[in-house]
Amino acid sequence: MPPQEAVFYMFDLISQLKNEIDEFSKDITIATLGNEELSMAKFRKTTRGYTFNQLKTLNLIDLYYNSKFETGELDSEGQRKLFMNNCAFRSDVASKMIDLDVKDFIFLPEDSNEWGAYLLSRDFKLWAKQNYFGELINEIVEYLPKYGTAVIKKVGSKLQRVPLKNLICQQDAKDLKSARYVIEVHTNKTFDDLKEMIEWDTSKLSLGYDEKVTIYERYGRVPVATLKEFNGEKSTEEDWKKTVDVMAIISMQEIERPGRKKDKDYQILFMEKISSRPYEEVHWKKQDGRWLGIGEVENLFENQIATNTIANIRRRALLWSSKKIFQSPDDSIVKNLIKEVKDGDIIRIAPNGNITQVDMTTHSVAEFNTTQEGWEQNASQKSFTYEVATGESLPSGTPFRLGVLLSNAVNSHFELKREKLGLFFKRIVLEFLIPIFKKKMKGQHLLLIPANDEEFDALKEINIDANFRNTIFNHLKKNMFLPSNFVTLKDEIRTELEKKNNILVDIPDEYYDDIKYRIELEITGEAVNLPKKIETLTNLYQVMIQKGDPRADKVLDKLIALTGERIPKAMPTMPQGMPQGTPPAISQSIPGMPTLPVKEQPTTL
Repeated sequence: MPPQEAVFYMFDLISQLKNEIDEFSKDITIATLGNEELSMAKFRKTTRGYTFNQLKTLNLIDLYYNSKFETGELDSEGQRKLFMNNCAFRSDVASKMIDLDVKDFIFLPEDSNEWGAYLLSRDFKLWAKQNYFGELINEIVEYLPKYGTAVIKKVGSKLQRVPLKNLICQQDAKDLKSARYVIEVHTNKTFDDLKEMIEWDTSKLSLGYDEKVTIYERYGRVPVATLKEFNGEKSTEEDWKKTVDVMAIISMQEIERPGRKKDKDYQILFMEKISSRPYEEVHWKKQDGRWLGIGEVENLFENQIATNTIANIRRRALLWSSKKIFQSPDDSIVKNLIKEVKDGDIIRIAPNGNITQVDMTTHSVAEFNTTQEGWEQNASQKSFTYEVATGESLPSGTPFRLGVLLSNAVNSHFELKREKLGLFFKRIVLEFLIPIFKKKMKGQHLLLIPANDEEFDALKEINIDANFRNTIFNHLKKNMFLPSNFVTLKDEIRTELEKKNNILVDIPDEYYDDIKYRIELEITGEAVNLPKKIETLTNLYQVMIQKGDPRADKVLDKLIALTGERIPKAMPTMPQGMPQGTPPAISQSIPGMPTLPVKEQPTTL
């Protein structure tokens, strides 16, 4: 058998897991040295170039964000070190600048069914708020600038943010979908936690009441034979040559044995073939050669080190300058004026033995200030957190035009970041949330439209017309002539519905399945110029109306579509002069619109 085929027969998933965990703990090289320097690198104590370790970087981010030193709180002299944090608030400023909400999602129709897109938007936003999608958005907005990467995972019918410290993945992968392995670590799981995972085979575990186990949720390729053997199926030689992407659940339990160290016992609890991995990711700033993005905290590592160095040198300088030290050539003078001299004591001094104070004044305050200001300015430049972004007043004497230029630069920078985040959430909504939403809202249900909704008046008019039509139709069907109050009937219905504060729309079964729409966000690149487009079309529409141009209606339709709103078109009403006894051809439904409850049905909650 050829050697390359024999490798597959030696494949063991648990051994592979251990190798991947060990690989993740090692540094990878992002930028290398020149050939001559590279050949001498092994003789140096330090490695030049750019190496990276994902776990170390995440740990350092957490330390710096929480104002903690890698080497502890005390210096070599046992003095408390000071941490002057200049990266945490810049990360928070970035979060504020890219903030978005569920209401920013706009559903635009792609066919004549404009009401369908509106009702889908209204129903989805209500459902998303009830399922705390807004909280998930806030989490991503907060953690993305901090760590440089945010990951969302679909778990059943829910979405959750994945803590990056729980992820073990190929460090130089382009993304999680193409990574050789993605391992999510679940630590400190008790037997009660595992009982909820009924599809996992927990019979191989022997956990006591207080005992805990670590679970590795691994996504990666394995030979087809490995999957078949786990499921109790027979494998062939060809099965060892083919690979398949699977999700495997592996437990690791530490077992104590007498006279020996704790052993790690691994068990495969579950394995299944998957078509896609349940992760979506977004990065603040990317660097080729590494998966983890670069966030604002990492971006300011050097600035933070410099700031802390200056702060602690200045602290020591101030400590020394606060000391009172005296000098004298007279050997008979007491050693300590504070401890050995009391009020009223007379000190005898030799003829040339005057007592003078040693000058301990700090003369480098201006240098400290200049250096610190330089690093602060550099940090603001790197993170675009000028005064216009933080809400502070501009320095005195700053020209107005310069302030405008800084404001435009800051807004442009964060617009780009917001657009990237917006495109990420569009994928989340389209690929994860909408399918879950349609499944949950598949059956017939009522959608409540409150009086403060922007489309309430339009829906009220449709409801009035629907009640009017149904009342006339039912009366004609029963009596073959129009009711006596035909002329005032619509006004009576209007007066009755004016008392209502809500409108209930009856959404039919599977109504959303055939609706054609697209999703836009107010924070995406297309939406940046949306106000300008609306203004242009508004001016164009007014000019065309004044000139009587028949194309004005098409411009109005385009204008309405850009706003994401729906203004109902004029609807035919019953002619007042219709002869008695003539059954009209009345449509009981409005094209593209679900049935509105008639007068006999409840119209309020």
